[in-house]
Amino acid sequence: MNEFYKLILLFSLGCVLSFSQCTSTGQDNGGKRSTEIVESKPQEGFAEDTVLIHKYHRLASEYLFQDAEKSMFYSKHVLRLSQKHQWAKGKLLAYNLLSTYYLLDGSYDVLRELSNETITLSKQLNMPMFTAHGKRFLGESYSEYRQWDSSRINYEHAVQIFTQLKADSSLALSIENLGNCYREKSMYDVAVKLYDQSYKMFDKMNSDWGRATVLQSIGYMHVRTGNYAVAEKYFLQSIALFRKIQNRYGEVNCLNDLSNTYYYQKKFDESIEAGLRALTYSKIYHSTQQTNWALVTLSRSYKAKGLYDVALNYSQAVNYTRRMIHDETIKRQYTMYQLMYDNKLMDSEIQQKIISEQRTVQRFLIGFSCLVILFAVFLWFNNKKLRRKNAEIQAALIEGQTIERKRVAAELHDHLGGTLASLNWYLYGIDKKVLSEEEQKIYESVHQMVGAAYKEVRSLSHNLMPAELEEHGLIMALHRLISKLNENKNIAFAFNQKGMNNRLNNKIEFELYSIVLELTNNIIKHSGATEASVDLTENLKTIVLVVSDNGTGMIEPSRQGVGLRNIKSRVESLHGKIQIHSENQNGIRVEIEIPKVIIK
Repeated sequence: MNEFYKLILLFSLGCVLSFSQCTSTGQDNGGKRSTEIVESKPQEGFAEDTVLIHKYHRLASEYLFQDAEKSMFYSKHVLRLSQKHQWAKGKLLAYNLLSTYYLLDGSYDVLRELSNETITLSKQLNMPMFTAHGKRFLGESYSEYRQWDSSRINYEHAVQIFTQLKADSSLALSIENLGNCYREKSMYDVAVKLYDQSYKMFDKMNSDWGRATVLQSIGYMHVRTGNYAVAEKYFLQSIALFRKIQNRYGEVNCLNDLSNTYYYQKKFDESIEAGLRALTYSKIYHSTQQTNWALVTLSRSYKAKGLYDVALNYSQAVNYTRRMIHDETIKRQYTMYQLMYDNKLMDSEIQQKIISEQRTVQRFLIGFSCLVILFAVFLWFNNKKLRRKNAEIQAALIEGQTIERKRVAAELHDHLGGTLASLNWYLYGIDKKVLSEEEQKIYESVHQMVGAAYKEVRSLSHNLMPAELEEHGLIMALHRLISKLNENKNIAFAFNQKGMNNRLNNKIEFELYSIVLELTNNIIKHSGATEASVDLTENLKTIVLVVSDNGTGMIEPSRQGVGLRNIKSRVESLHGKIQIHSENQNGIRVEIEIPKVIIK
């Protein structure tokens, strides 16, 4: 290990020398840098291009809710012309348009990048209006990824800025967005208050677009709560307003929500009608995302009506559209990142500065990379040593648990079991004839309770460390366990095995037995089942344990108790995976897969 540290010191010295050489190289170019830091001046033709930028910005804004392709086309021209002259305000105009487009399109990764760029640039230019829009878009991005606290903070920051600027329309929209955030958190009371506040503000401004968006958001809230008839009413009102102002995107988006609502109400004909309209408008608007949503609902509705051929056609179209969405997402991300990258390199003076510093950065990175690699090697060796130590500790822990279980089982059987057995014999010695009728009832009750307690102690001492598990292995122990469980006539247990011709590692056998014991105990106590099964299958590299029943299942994840958490901990200790499938009245199915370790 000492030689290893010497090697690190040698590489560190080399990195320092390399860095010092980089510093001297940078000093040699010092005369040039004084001119490179000067802010870039507008190029020739800036006035004409500024007129074009405003023209394209107006066209992109007009097409934003009418034709996505055209809006994106003009937005890119706004950005490219702004980059050409390094005009920061033009970039902000383009970023704001593109952010709205990517929000409507559902490209939240790109939206987050654009939002951060907008916030950074707008703060440098002291343009708080764009900062607030960037915060609102960032809140939308965080909300999509269910990062509620980050989303709420950004929305509240946007609301604060819009309030100071008295930008009522943007303020009302941000309040609605904040309501959507609380809606997704199922905090409907707070969401309703925010929707009401936003709607009143839009109503005061006589904004049909604002009223339509709030009504759609309220409708979707009722979909989440299962009030489909109420949701239908709000969606129809919203669609009427969008149609009135000829907002194609709003109409197609709301039609998809309405089609989905009809499907949940089992109004399949109405669902198909709304879905077909949404499909037509989505193609006119050029939104693959909206097209996909329409196709999905149409496929489900035709399938529900028994028209499987038509449903299959739409399902195939869904698959094709999803591939298109993936391809378009990659293309958009590439295009957007390329535009943002070009934005960094468009100015010739900045390019010269980057080129002059590349060698310095490269040498520094080489030296730093050497240190990182060496440090990674050190961590790898250290981690390997820790893993070996942890394995030893784990083995010792299992051995200690086994010994302790044996001791506790023996204590229960020999002492408490013996005491209860003696007590039972003393009860037999009492002459019941001398007891009154009431005393005889009490005597019988106590006698039964003592007998039941004795059986429970015997069962508990056996289950803590059954002799079959240690002597004959997991399979024999499980057969014995299932046989004992079937003594209870309420639930019929079945045990099925496939393979398992060799014994497993002691830890695996012990943990699997404990898991089966816990799960079967849960079935008896909580499932209300009449049938249950334990299936153990040996594959080439894994062991699969499946425990299932036909009971009521687990309705809420929050009701999962300590027992299930213990099972998950045991599975994690075996480097395995656990899946729990549960639906109301359909029972529960627990699937556990672990790597196989066999003792020959």
